[in-house]
Amino acid sequence: MSTPTPEELQTMHRYFAVESNNHAWLSSIAPTDERDPLEILQHAYVSAYHWSKVGTEVNEFRANILLAHAHAFCGHGQTALMYVQRYRDYLSRHEVAGWEQGFAVMIDAQVAHVVGDNARHAALYQEAKALVDATEDTGDREVLMLTFVNIPAP
Repeated sequence: MSTPTPEELQTMHRYFAVESNNHAWLSSIAPTDERDPLEILQHAYVSAYHWSKVGTEVNEFRANILLAHAHAFCGHGQTALMYVQRYRDYLSRHEVAGWEQGFAVMIDAQVAHVVGDNARHAALYQEAKALVDATEDTGDREVLMLTFVNIPAP
């Protein structure tokens, strides 16, 4: 096997970033008895690694949301909070589409639940619900709901 060209390597990184991201998210919305939190976490890290090689700042933002989500599934509250802070830092500097704001808030609510911050969890859960309900694009709202139904209600 020959060494890939820089262009081929870029293509490979992008392919694995997308595939691992999609696998992690699809696994996170699978029925609870079919979910493997460690597999979700592994794919989230694989995706984040490959995005670090070819992605943009928005890809890093999305990778941090996925890493917070995956760590929350594993019960790693403090690590999940670190990733929440990373994507919140991004949000403090950039406007994002409504669906991305919805994901960010609902994962923040999930993490607040995991760390036992009940007041923050309740407030963020309601904010996430409002953002999901306000999402005008039907497809985006359906995708948001697939994750939102897995966020523990207060």
